[in-house]
Amino acid sequence: MKRIDEVLTEIDHFIDRAVLEDFIARGWVRPIRDQTDYIFEDVDISRIRLVCELHIDMKFEFETVDLILSLMDQLYESRSRFERIIKALEEQPEDVRRAVLECFKEN
Repeated sequence: MKRIDEVLTEIDHFIDRAVLEDFIARGWVRPIRDQTDYIFEDVDISRIRLVCELHIDMKFEFETVDLILSLMDQLYESRSRFERIIKALEEQPEDVRRAVLECFKEN
């Protein structure tokens, strides 16, 4: 976990605190907030890099970045749900697993 000043020196793009705080205000990055500062996890830092690539490098407008991030979040959430379904199915008896697979073959 890192504080905002550490993050700003770690990422490849030269953004300042105001830009990063704008990313946070837009909901593009969601670090933890303590009494004095933001605290970033590795996933937050990766997201900052992605936002920089989209907005700074590729020059996507704010609304487009919003849309891209929303779609990516939905995709990751769907993937996570699918993984939970797979895990739940793996814990079922063989006949239940076969019946579920047959349902997918019909479609």
